[in-house]
Amino acid sequence: MDGYIQYNITDASFEEFVAFLFNHEVIPVPKNGKKEPEPWYWKAEVTFEPIRVSCDYVRLFTNPEFLLSNFSVEQLDQGFWAIQSSNIECSVADIIWHRHVPFVMRANCIRSMFYLFEKLFATTSLGTAPHMWWDSLAYDWCCGNRSRLNGGEDEQMQDVMFETLEKILALPSSDCQAAALHGLGHLHHPETQQLIDQYIRLNEIISPELRDYAHAAARFDVM
Repeated sequence: MDGYIQYNITDASFEEFVAFLFNHEVIPVPKNGKKEPEPWYWKAEVTFEPIRVSCDYVRLFTNPEFLLSNFSVEQLDQGFWAIQSSNIECSVADIIWHRHVPFVMRANCIRSMFYLFEKLFATTSLGTAPHMWWDSLAYDWCCGNRSRLNGGEDEQMQDVMFETLEKILALPSSDCQAAALHGLGHLHHPETQQLIDQYIRLNEIISPELRDYAHAAARFDVM
């Protein structure tokens, strides 16, 4: 593709895969349609092996602490935007629906994201990527691209995401709780109201802003 940079990570080691995601110059997203330099993953064409990438994501998400000593906070935020976006074919947003990866592996990838929040996002202030993480992954149920009524993986993956978001919502981090509420507001799981009511009961000292956001998420009324 014209103007795209070709990457081949088919045989990349885990360390090379991590460098592919994070070891880039940090370029802000252009605003107001201006013709400015773009983040690397906006113009990337990637050749990869999906099962291998799925396993690498699980390994990365399960033990992400090492990232802090290898990359800047800005590189991490940009890299996590690349991971959650659909700009690159090997993004986690695409891998969790990849037909060549067994569902059990894709579900395990989602579940491993709990540790990403617990071990990294709860302890380190990055940028916007953590808060928008579940927006990127759960929005299909909000906009109607997926529906629980379809059954099959639409229902199964929704349940896996809900279970993972429930665990993240219980973390003692207001940022992680807000990110989980954001995801719940888009996921449209039938047990959302019950879960958020319980969260509010158990967290009487949360800020008024977070309480209002929780009520909005329960109504599926979040941006």
